[in-house]
Amino acid sequence: MRLWRALAPLRDAAPDVRWVPPERYHITLRFLGDVAPPEVPRLTEAAEALAREPIFPARLTGTGTFPRRGAPRVYWVGVRAGPLRPLRRRLDEALASKGVRGGDDRFSPHLTIGRSRRRRRGSFRSGRERRDPGSELREACSDFVVDAVHLVRSDLFPTGPRYANIHSVELSTSQLGAD
Repeated sequence: MRLWRALAPLRDAAPDVRWVPPERYHITLRFLGDVAPPEVPRLTEAAEALAREPIFPARLTGTGTFPRRGAPRVYWVGVRAGPLRPLRRRLDEALASKGVRGGDDRFSPHLTIGRSRRRRRGSFRSGRERRDPGSELREACSDFVVDAVHLVRSDLFPTGPRYANIHSVELSTSQLGAD
């Protein structure tokens, strides 16, 4: 909820954006697209390969939009965590070992916080915005721990996606304090 409160200036500055409620915040390691139900066991087996990976800290880094040029379609908060990219590679390897083909190789760790309802010019630093939330965001949102990976189904509705957790893998705590 601290992140939601810290993002209030952005929501006020861009009322035509469909803002994601905090209970839907997540980091997508790999988007798999449409998956037939018989394929789900292979996905859960691949995800289980991550159970030996240690938990790790992450930090929110600021706000931005996709695409970088033109009318914003997606509003996001960046996430910095060194182990996220290697975790993504390990997931890709595990998926490949189960015969699941790779997807997009681009990976930009972030939380999607909003989606534009219509194409409009501008970004978080548009003339309509009263102030940059960057410092408030950093102060309001301390580091957090990535301790699990979830296989999630999303169903799209006019009001936005609905998520259902299919499978969870807890990351290992056995390497805590190993230094």
